[in-house]
Amino acid sequence: MRRLQNLFLCLILIMFSAIFMPSCNNFKGSQEIPAYLHVDTFLFSTNYAVEGAASHKITDVSVYIDGNYQGYYELPATVPILERGKHQLTLMAGIKLNGNSSTRTINPFYVPYVIEDYVFEEKVIDTVSPSTRYYPIDNSNIHFEFMEDFERQIGLETAPYSDTTIMRTDRDAIGIWNDAEGNSHYSGYIWLGDTIDNFFINTPAMYGLPNQGNSIFLELDYKCTDLFKVGLVAGIGREEIIDLVYVNPSEEWNKIYINLGPNITDVREANYFKVYISGTIDKGSEAEYYFDNIKVIYRE
Repeated sequence: MRRLQNLFLCLILIMFSAIFMPSCNNFKGSQEIPAYLHVDTFLFSTNYAVEGAASHKITDVSVYIDGNYQGYYELPATVPILERGKHQLTLMAGIKLNGNSSTRTINPFYVPYVIEDYVFEEKVIDTVSPSTRYYPIDNSNIHFEFMEDFERQIGLETAPYSDTTIMRTDRDAIGIWNDAEGNSHYSGYIWLGDTIDNFFINTPAMYGLPNQGNSIFLELDYKCTDLFKVGLVAGIGREEIIDLVYVNPSEEWNKIYINLGPNITDVREANYFKVYISGTIDKGSEAEYYFDNIKVIYRE
């Protein structure tokens, strides 16, 4: 019996070694100790006149060494790198698409951060502060189809069946701007309560949006006390409502990136699309909604 127990123990040890020992073979040559790369966050900048405010919610980083994929990490991240000496380092900004942690992806509109001759040293934890921006519109296939930052006349429309419309806030409103990002001095504001229990606002009709599976993103900053919904209005002779995402309340300014592309591709016969934002409350309750830096961006 003892002999069988010893044999069973040996088999377990062999299996354990088989699982964990091969990891050493992934190192380059005789290198057994990695270098470490630490990234806290991305800096983000814009050409405000043509790209709007520098508001972002970059949550992740994708790491490449000499063009080879190393991994995708939630920020802040300390990444082991199995290289030493000079190499090309590329960091790409990642986001939660549709506000969902299960759909993390690279933002296709943000420029990668590249260091051509980055020096990796074994055991050294080196901090990098990457920066990014939109691909410049003058030499890329990126287009800003719609932008609303509420700094001028409001470009959003109100549906006939909406109980109320969106108003522009006063820049001196108490407590609104304590945690706002970007170049904001104003935002859009909606209040629901009493007999006003729903709102429905939308962009003007957007004609000619690509419908071949292209990346088409809605960016939206928000701060609210109740749930709201985002979707599309498709003009196909009549107007068809396409619900996309329900967005939870947020006491602080938050940002969401919503992928419009698949749904636009699914309705290729549409002559135009509008993006809508709507909300409804229960009788006897109240809700406040602030919106800002609304952008519809696509790649051809």
